[in-house]
Amino acid sequence: NAGIITTGTLNVGTGGTIITTSNAVGVGSVGIGSTLPTATLDINGHTKFKTYSENVAALSISSNEVTVDLSEAQSFTLTASDNVNAFVLTNPPSGSTSFTIKILQDSTGSRSVGIDTFKNISGTSIPIYWPGGVVPIVTPTADKVDIYSFKTFDGDNVTSTGLYGVIGGQNFS
Repeated sequence: NAGIITTGTLNVGTGGTIITTSNAVGVGSVGIGSTLPTATLDINGHTKFKTYSENVAALSISSNEVTVDLSEAQSFTLTASDNVNAFVLTNPPSGSTSFTIKILQDSTGSRSVGIDTFKNISGTSIPIYWPGGVVPIVTPTADKVDIYSFKTFDGDNVTSTGLYGVIGGQNFS
């Protein structure tokens, strides 16, 4: 059955699945199984996807720093066309999140990349924790690719709680 309804909460089916719209988080926030959505889409329950995709954003180097804006994407590509002294992390969401950076050495290679040097927009250092406490060295060979992923369990306090880094792979060719 279909019809026209204006409501803030809609119960669907005999199980009473709740679908809610709200302006509390922003225009167009939708909650499924929740009467108070806390994000643009808030699903309170097990979720299954056949497939999904993520935005991929290209990063650039400016004055030997790279800004990683987590409001743009969670997957990033960076061509190391100059040395990178630091990554500046902006707009981490509240709670837990992760992101991945694919680093390609340009055709010149030998670019140093400070994969262990993150800070926030105010310049406060963000600690990075690596397995075994061993900081990886980004592959310096021309045209090679490294992949690194980072996880925080508290985006609001990332400067004190830090990021957990893992190597997705190095020296891809």
